[in-house]
Amino acid sequence: MIDLRIENGIAWLTLNRPEVLNAMDLDSVRAYGGHLEGIRGREDVRVVVTAGAGRAFCAGSDLKELAPLTAAGAAEAERVHADAFALLDDIPQPTVAMLHGHVLGGGVGLALYHDFRIASESASLGMPEVELGWTPPWGLGRLVDVVGGAAARWIAMGCETVSGEEAMGLGLVHECVADDALSDRVRSFAARLASFPPAALRETKKLLNRISSARDARWDAAASDAFEACFGTDDARANLKAFIARKRGQ
Repeated sequence: MIDLRIENGIAWLTLNRPEVLNAMDLDSVRAYGGHLEGIRGREDVRVVVTAGAGRAFCAGSDLKELAPLTAAGAAEAERVHADAFALLDDIPQPTVAMLHGHVLGGGVGLALYHDFRIASESASLGMPEVELGWTPPWGLGRLVDVVGGAAARWIAMGCETVSGEEAMGLGLVHECVADDALSDRVRSFAARLASFPPAALRETKKLLNRISSARDARWDAAASDAFEACFGTDDARANLKAFIARKRGQ
């Protein structure tokens, strides 16, 4: 579900569930977190890159896994996601998200936990949770930290889906490149980071995370509580059922 390749000081983590656009279920989330824990102390790993196999980076949480759960159970499952992805803050290496295709819901959330985000022009980024009937269960603090309050409202409450170029305009990604240039650009950027003195990168990352108060874990906890309050409502359950039915019909 999660492929790991280490090459020239760069750890490439690839989400590998292309048949569901790399939607993240609990098994893949735990595998991803396990890889991060293993990478943490490796001196031969200077940079971590996350990519997605197939047509998408990540279409978010696997809603088919959440559908049969109670609101409390779904919130607990999403807290596993938050805890795993928060490891991206904790590991000393700088992290880069390589975004293409669908980057939706938890896919945007996962990207936000990275230090850097580079997208292709045709990438499609959005947070549809409110439209479906619940709040994003984690990542809102990172969203505010990355794009500011006004743009965070546009993305999270307006549920607008944006292209890679539009995402760069909002500050959601650092750079947008042509589709056929994405891999080379990410590779060259990661290689440049890997050439820097690791202690300087490590301490700068640690300091920036301390300064960024919106990244505090309490905001993920608050988002989880709000998600639980919404997920059991009639609107949320009806929209979830309709979403699953549409996917089965494709």
